Amino acid sequence: MDQKDLCAVILNGGGSTRMGTAKSSLNFGSKTSLELIAHTLSQVTDTIIVNQKERKNEPYHIVRDLYEDAGPLAGLHAVMKEKPSTWIVMAACDTPFVSEKVYRHLIKEADETFDAVIPIYEGRFHPISGVYNSRILEKLETYLSQGGRKVRGLFDSIKVKELATYPSVDQEELFMHFFNMNTPDDYALACDLFKKGKK
Repeated sequence: MDQKDLCAVILNGGGSTRMGTAKSSLNFGSKTSLELIAHTLSQVTDTIIVNQKERKNEPYHIVRDLYEDAGPLAGLHAVMKEKPSTWIVMAACDTPFVSEKVYRHLIKEADETFDAVIPIYEGRFHPISGVYNSRILEKLETYLSQGGRKVRGLFDSIKVKELATYPSVDQEELFMHFFNMNTPDDYALACDLFKKGKK
């Protein structure tokens, strides 16, 4: 895959109700969670897009949802409508320790025979850490317009490659990549992991 034909989107549209504050603005040293994620993604693509309501957080390009309250798929849809690249890498603002190695492995496995490459970790799908081809835009738009909201529901109409092995990534890095923060306790644990130098 041509790296120029790849962009990354950080989903920053959640309500953060359990956390009590915006997860993207939580600090790790001198960087916020959003900045940590953007820094990692910048190692695999020059094009970083943030999906959120408010137009702030420069120098990031901001894209707003066209479908209200439609979850992660609305963010993916909004980015695809901008037509930035053929392939789109996704990340969520509550996963501060995403791994360049994991994304490179997913990108390596992406080809024209599949519409998306979705990682599996400890038996669970992680579609918000996946890689998607923009050719699914029409099907995604139809799904959203009909009220579809679950990411797994979209998979019924597109070709998905499931990826459960990561030969070049150790278990610690995998754990960190898929670690997400939903509560203040999660953030406290994330701070401990960060201080211990595991990122």
